[in-house]
Amino acid sequence: MSEDKPKRKIRPGAIEADPKEMAILVHYESEEVIDGRVEKKKSVKKIRVNSLSVTSNIQEVAEDVVDKCKLISKSRIHLVVEVLETLVQRQQQVNGGGFGGGGEDDFRMWDDQWQEARRGEMDRFMGESRPAAMDGVVTSLDKLETYLEMLYEEAMEDKIKGTFMILQLVRDPDNLEILAANEQFLGALTRIFREEARKSMDLVINIVYIFFAFSNFSSFHEVITTYKVGDMVLKVVELEIKRDQIRKEEMEKKKKELSPEELEKENRRHKITEKKQDKLLYVCLHVLLNLAEDIGVERKMKKRGVTQILVRMLHRKSPELLLLSVTFLKKLSIFQENKDEMRESNVATQVLKLLAQKDINDATCMAGLRLLLNLSFDLEIRSQLVKEQAIGKMVELLKKPVFRQVALKLLYQISIDDKHKSMFTYTDSLPLLVNMLLSSPENNTDKTLLALAINLAANARNAEVMGAGDLLPGLITRLFHTKDPLLCKMMRNLSQHDGPLRPRLAEYAADLAVLARQSESPDLLVELLGILGNMTQGDLPFAQILIDCDMLAFLQHLLLPGASEDDIVLEIVIF
Repeated sequence: MSEDKPKRKIRPGAIEADPKEMAILVHYESEEVIDGRVEKKKSVKKIRVNSLSVTSNIQEVAEDVVDKCKLISKSRIHLVVEVLETLVQRQQQVNGGGFGGGGEDDFRMWDDQWQEARRGEMDRFMGESRPAAMDGVVTSLDKLETYLEMLYEEAMEDKIKGTFMILQLVRDPDNLEILAANEQFLGALTRIFREEARKSMDLVINIVYIFFAFSNFSSFHEVITTYKVGDMVLKVVELEIKRDQIRKEEMEKKKKELSPEELEKENRRHKITEKKQDKLLYVCLHVLLNLAEDIGVERKMKKRGVTQILVRMLHRKSPELLLLSVTFLKKLSIFQENKDEMRESNVATQVLKLLAQKDINDATCMAGLRLLLNLSFDLEIRSQLVKEQAIGKMVELLKKPVFRQVALKLLYQISIDDKHKSMFTYTDSLPLLVNMLLSSPENNTDKTLLALAINLAANARNAEVMGAGDLLPGLITRLFHTKDPLLCKMMRNLSQHDGPLRPRLAEYAADLAVLARQSESPDLLVELLGILGNMTQGDLPFAQILIDCDMLAFLQHLLLPGASEDDIVLEIVIF
């Protein structure tokens, strides 16, 4: 007779982040019945997620972890998401990015990605546009005269082929210096560009990509400027905008005149032309963006209406063109005159609509948020953002670690204005922000998050929500652990409002008084005395606290000449 196999049961336990590695720890308890005896054993399974980064899709990673680990049921996927977010947050802190605090350093990764994409743009274009007849053809700098002669041929195909051959040459950075010194080359290319730009879109795309290769290096900007390439490129953009407007008007007329079959053919033709035009606009604007490194050149572009051109690009469908346009606008927005023009053009509203698109990529979303952050220093634009329900959109982005830093900064900007503080009450932002605060590392609390919480706690309705339920005890516990003056300042703002929150705070008055006596930080002491000073006789027994905590002697010592800073003396007087 065969022996019965031991029966084994698994009971899943806590899911937490590994304290040292990029890994998830899944606790579980196994229970086996062997020979009638029940044996229990606690174990931990480590799931490494070394590929996890700030750009990862947290939800997808969490789903993958749940699919591969039988110890985690799908109903607990939200716990996995929280752990993954903690790991990403910790990784950012280790890499110097912080949780949300370091200015432009927060965006270095995105800038690096942008530069990498720019360097690879030539190869991408060549791969998409290489004619089949060019397969296997090897170009050489020694044949440059042959290629230039092709530019003077009558047939447009020969001119396009000649520019494509030259385009192959400029892919090699080592050739650029030689070509930049060749006046015959630059003269012929700019002449063809000036005279033939209206005749063939393929030709002008090739020529602008050649200049794009030069514009990627600041050392060649002077040469490009000498031959007025920026002016010619801008004229091409203006021409294409006019052509696009005419094509759209013609399409509207054709919709009324053509049969459905003819209209479908016309739509396909229009889409092909639009795609090619997007490519041309993209490389033209990229050349202008590169040349705009020189502030003097940028001012000339401003006078030529480049801001309005970029605003019009926000209605295009090409992801690459959208990203480039938003990035260019972000660069321009640091100057007040450009910012004012963007305000008049309702750029903030248009960018918010762009961010609301479901298929927007992370790079464009981040560029849009950074543009809004630059614009948010204007009161009128902040009001536009609130009117367009930007608070709710930013709160959604707070749940994605990759956008959390810039979303916090934008929310902080909005919270500066008293009239906007109350708008946060109508979103789920307040409990989320307090929970973010409670779950952040005690030794590295994000300053932007704290500053936002301080601003919002100054509003009575916000304060009630921020201290509701278990949130207030959590904040008090964190205050005792961290002794953070900024956290205490937020608590002080909470305590200044009449309502149900102040009596609940009064329950901790004795503990706060003890903490004040033990405090070595003047900043913390000011805020603690401020909290106690906000309490009324009806909230707590002052006399009992003064006696139990020996506060009178403590306060008298602080009032001795030269013993305390003026802020502390003022708070003692109020207390």
